[in-house]
Amino acid sequence: MRVLIYIIVIFQFLVAQQFDESHLKCSHSKTAKAMMVNYRVPTIAQGDYDVTYYDIDLKIDPVTETISGKVGIKGTSLVSSLGIVELDLYSDLNVKSVKNEQGDGLNYTHSSNLLSVTLNNPVSNGNNFNIVIDYDGKPPSTGFGSFTFSQHGGEPMIWSLSEPYGARDWWPCKDTPNDKADSVDISLEVPTGIIAASNGKLVDTEVNGDWTTYHWQERYPIATYLVSVAIHPYKFFLDWYKYSPTDSMRLEYYVFPDHFDAVQNNYSLTKDMICAFADRFGEYPFTNEKYGHAEFTWGGGMEHQTLTSLGGYSEGLIVHELAHQWWGDMVTCANFHHIWLNEGFATYSEALWYEIRDNDIQSLHQTMSYKRYTGSGTIYVEDTTSIGRIFHGGLSYAKASWVLHMLRHIVGDSTFFNGLQEYGDRYRFKSAVTEQFRDVMEEVSRKDLDAFFERWIYGELYPIYEVVYSQSDSNLLVQINQTQDSDIFKMPIDIKANFSDGSEVNWIVENSIREELFELLIPDNKTIQDLQIDPNNWILKKISGIRRDTLGNGIIPDKFYLYPVYPNPFNAGVTIRFAIENEGEVQLNIFDISGNRIWHQSARFTAGNHLINWDGKNSFGIKVPSGTYFVEASNGTLIKTKKMLLLK
Repeated sequence: MRVLIYIIVIFQFLVAQQFDESHLKCSHSKTAKAMMVNYRVPTIAQGDYDVTYYDIDLKIDPVTETISGKVGIKGTSLVSSLGIVELDLYSDLNVKSVKNEQGDGLNYTHSSNLLSVTLNNPVSNGNNFNIVIDYDGKPPSTGFGSFTFSQHGGEPMIWSLSEPYGARDWWPCKDTPNDKADSVDISLEVPTGIIAASNGKLVDTEVNGDWTTYHWQERYPIATYLVSVAIHPYKFFLDWYKYSPTDSMRLEYYVFPDHFDAVQNNYSLTKDMICAFADRFGEYPFTNEKYGHAEFTWGGGMEHQTLTSLGGYSEGLIVHELAHQWWGDMVTCANFHHIWLNEGFATYSEALWYEIRDNDIQSLHQTMSYKRYTGSGTIYVEDTTSIGRIFHGGLSYAKASWVLHMLRHIVGDSTFFNGLQEYGDRYRFKSAVTEQFRDVMEEVSRKDLDAFFERWIYGELYPIYEVVYSQSDSNLLVQINQTQDSDIFKMPIDIKANFSDGSEVNWIVENSIREELFELLIPDNKTIQDLQIDPNNWILKKISGIRRDTLGNGIIPDKFYLYPVYPNPFNAGVTIRFAIENEGEVQLNIFDISGNRIWHQSARFTAGNHLINWDGKNSFGIKVPSGTYFVEASNGTLIKTKKMLLLK
């Protein structure tokens, strides 16, 4: 998780709940400009090649706060003739040379945070190139991470946090999440007495007088922003995660010495968390290497692959960052428009952990209640130049977690978790966008989820339900109106009736229009005591009111209103219900699919709600065939129409 400073996220979340949309947009815009440092969109030329390997060799001096080193890059041409390799690199770092694998010097330009290298010989499609960049300098001091020289307890504390665009601040790379290198070697030379931790496995430690080199190997595909360093005279300890009867994986912990005792209780939960998520998401993705934590001085956490950087040790922070090893590291958002695929998944995983830990679904619901977000804005990030917008606490984290929560209820538990595992398997060590996740869930659930994802990811706000119900013997009529100013949300809604004898009945209705009437069967003519809508809070919503009414005196949503017919489709007959504000004449017509009027009725009605039954016969008393029909109601000024389907 790229936790901007935790207090900033909380502040942002609270502000968004209290101020109107115009204030929010203005505030976020200013924040974005203040936080945006060193951003450049991927160039067209960067799409001409695929990086397969990075060899990062750095000497890091905490006294001068400088770095120097060499980075080797191997890549594959994706075009017929690759002549230029464009890389992202902070302009104030000094490039001393660029060479090919034979040691020949290559021409290059370095400006506007872009290093453009001209190859001696163009590379054809499918063939490889190798270059080595020799450079040194001082990474930018932005105050927001990337590569930071700091201290803890009077000792050097050097760390990286490169999400979203900070890898270029300290090493030359193709800095985009949709091009993962197949593997990375990371050699870190630091003053002796300091530990340099990084991704993957530590394969060698070489002491050379006052300097020590730690050589790490990451042999799983990795995005640039997940490559990390954490450097400090840490206290180190181990634990183990047993993922089969005969195999275990190291859990490596690098902690500040003065925090050693404080972290023990929550760190000890990590192996249980991995086990819980392995059961829900599939096995931990990097079992051949490790998982662990390295403390740093940022006020939050960052899910660096196989070694999370932690600026705290709360249970929620640990479980959030761990979940990212699946959702963010194994499967990475292809670009930061779709960051919710990282952050929403990890945020929902917090609630899943508490559900699993407590063996209680109410722990899930309670945690989700803390993550309600009802402010404006889309989960899809339109402006990816704004770091503040990418990591908006309310949208990319909280509301995004509710998308998964709602989806779980729509498709059912087993289908939901099977879908997550299929998504993980299909895009393992790759990148994905929202539509690819949607397609997997549609395939597994066999449901059309396009409207759900379109409205919740690309739309704003949430549904506001106004409910009126009435009972007539064994029938329950429930009118559900969506009263929000924004577009409607097509959602299944749970309805629960509590009866006077202490029993209850639950239904699920598919709400697909703004004002919709549902007819539900009440068993044994029981008397309803009260009605609940979405009683277990599976929908991010507000309910403006639920009231009981008697037939004929119900809510009139408009001066003249035609409710959806019920049942629909129908066989023996159908009920047509309409409402008028004032007494007057109403004409009812039924037309077939060709536009021929087959039935007609006209009468004077009092103000209120009215029911008319049609038995499926035309005006001559002859039964009409199966097919699509339209009922039209007119009060002389307004005409309302509804479609219905007759099946025999």
